Amino acid sequence: MAVSAPILLELTASDSHLAMLTPVVHELKRRELPVVVYSDCEILRKPSNLPALEALGVPFVRLAQAPLPGADLDWELRAAPLRREIERHVARLRPSAVVVLNDRNFPSNTFIRAARRVGSPSILLQESMRKDLFQRPTWRKLAFRWRRRLMFGIEGGLRKYGQGGCDWYAAWGEMSREYFERVGVPAARIRITGNPRFDQLATGDWTFAAQEARRKMGVGEDEFPLTFLSSPIEKMLIISAEEKDAALRRLLAWVAALRAMERWKNMRLRFKLHRGESAERFRAKLREWGTDSFASVVELGLYPLVAASRCVLMFSTTAGLEAALLRRPVGILTLSHALDDWDFVGRGLASAVASREDLERFLIAAAEGEAQGEAARRAATSYLAHVGTATPRTCDLIEAVARGEQPA
Repeated sequence: MAVSAPILLELTASDSHLAMLTPVVHELKRRELPVVVYSDCEILRKPSNLPALEALGVPFVRLAQAPLPGADLDWELRAAPLRREIERHVARLRPSAVVVLNDRNFPSNTFIRAARRVGSPSILLQESMRKDLFQRPTWRKLAFRWRRRLMFGIEGGLRKYGQGGCDWYAAWGEMSREYFERVGVPAARIRITGNPRFDQLATGDWTFAAQEARRKMGVGEDEFPLTFLSSPIEKMLIISAEEKDAALRRLLAWVAALRAMERWKNMRLRFKLHRGESAERFRAKLREWGTDSFASVVELGLYPLVAASRCVLMFSTTAGLEAALLRRPVGILTLSHALDDWDFVGRGLASAVASREDLERFLIAAAEGEAQGEAARRAATSYLAHVGTATPRTCDLIEAVARGEQPA
């Protein structure tokens, strides 16, 4: 069946979502399929990347020109009219398919509901390695979710990622398929496509980008550059902000102790923050803790930064998978309870770092050869299928759904 109505792609993050959808848009255009992009980035207080949206060469709509107020009643009152505007757009377009990267939160859940009303199929493209099964929401957070759902229709109640009612699900790999089935998605509705954003890691040469990153950071020839890939796990309701700070202070104390040794005197620790974290506040903490002489926040692209590093540490984040694909050893900083919800350590992708001794063993292995990085890359294939061909596979799914056909 011919595709006459546009395929609607929605994004809420101007970095990771746009990077994931850009190759998809270009491939759909190559197939001469109509596409329209809806950007909701401002709703999450990050501006839409207008030059990048314009470069896509397809129609796009910014639903909000400025961020909504904070997460209180004002935000709820402002979000309700926006929900109705989304419903009007979808009813007018009657898209051949609606593609979202998050199905549990506003405004993506509104696109799904509106698509169902007009008979348009919806597809969830997996955006990250999910931690929904391990979150510990506070009673206050739960109450806000339910109030927003019952009074304003802009939240998903207690839903987990994958429970938003999409018709089809594009998973990264077998581990993700297992996750979706655990939260109740029928196996027949899941297709393993991989992540289009990672295709560039299959053949790209990051040597020059790494050299440029080292130059910008002022990395000396004798320096041992260590990077921490941070994530807002306190906002994900996995641990408290106090416990996160305590874990980071322990790590900084270990690094300081190691730097007192001759072998590690030139080690520096750089933090790559998630878009949900404040660089200004993080830098203030490093100054407060007296560690800014050897630890800093950098605002460089993820891949050049990781390629410029000898190894990386993290709590647990999708960026760790990308570091593994770049053949960089990965370490998981241990907290008071297990955060390795995707078994990165058990599958050989990462090393557990629970003490200064663990950290030194990890650093020694990273410094003495490439075996640790190669093992991490091999382990990443358990989580990421079709690296290098995820874009055409994702577009095969989208095109089949848009044509009213059964995806292969």
